Amino acid sequence: MVQVVRAAITPVFHRQLLHFLSLQPPPTTAAISAPPRLSLFSHRRNAHLKPRALRPPQELDLQKDSRSKKLSSKSDDEEGDDETSEDKKKQRRSRNEMKRKARQTLHWGMDLASFSTPQIKRILKAASLEEEVFEALMVVKKLGSDVREGKRRQFNYIGRLLRDADAQPELLGALIQATKDGDQSTLQALAGSAKLFDEGPEEELHESESESEQEDEDSDDHILLASKWFDSLIKKDIQASNEVYSLDSMDFDRQELRKLVRKVHNVQDSLNSTEEDPEKCAGLIAAKKSLNRFLSSLAKRHSSAQNIDV
Repeated sequence: MVQVVRAAITPVFHRQLLHFLSLQPPPTTAAISAPPRLSLFSHRRNAHLKPRALRPPQELDLQKDSRSKKLSSKSDDEEGDDETSEDKKKQRRSRNEMKRKARQTLHWGMDLASFSTPQIKRILKAASLEEEVFEALMVVKKLGSDVREGKRRQFNYIGRLLRDADAQPELLGALIQATKDGDQSTLQALAGSAKLFDEGPEEELHESESESEQEDEDSDDHILLASKWFDSLIKKDIQASNEVYSLDSMDFDRQELRKLVRKVHNVQDSLNSTEEDPEKCAGLIAAKKSLNRFLSSLAKRHSSAQNIDV
């Protein structure tokens, strides 16, 4: 049989076979590389049949490193959030502490203004507070009940002075409470000296005043005369003012007197044209005090000159 087949393949048949094969077109690249078309159902059916292969160790290390970096960055963010929240808490506590201190000093100023002048002097002296606080309290005591806004601003100003003066809260609070209760023994113990409460009600707050000023306070005659001159100059009474300037029993600085009077008038005019200003009120008190001191000294010299003439 094999021999018969071999005999059937003649050279002519062989050439015809080769010619037939050469006429067939070669397979295209698209036909070779085109993937098989899969339906939606076949894709879903074979979705779990994904090829799984062993990963190289380097890729596993890189994935571990990236995962650890993510965890560390997350922990750093959490720590940063904790620090930020802690700072916010500290700032909130600081603001609350400042508000509490402001309310406390405001109440202290109101309590001090409700006391008498000698009581205020004793408390301020025991607490080692400056004269500026005393002058501010005297201003608010002179404001009427109808000046609500002026009082509110003045009390805020007093509270700021108490905060800036670094007053001892425990000592000042105890002094105010003991004064309210009328507990003299506690006041004496807090002050540390019984001499503080033996002082007269008209004694000045500071012991540095000159002897001439203390004598001026003890003399009724020249104080009344100085008060009369003071009122006439403040009210711009021309006749009484000429009486003061025309004194010939002694020599005095008339230019300085005009300067002091002009200063009082200027401060009064500025207060009348604007709302109540704590600083201007304190300036008015200081200007009047300087004028009163000058007139007191002048009245004393005038009284002494008259006594000599008699």
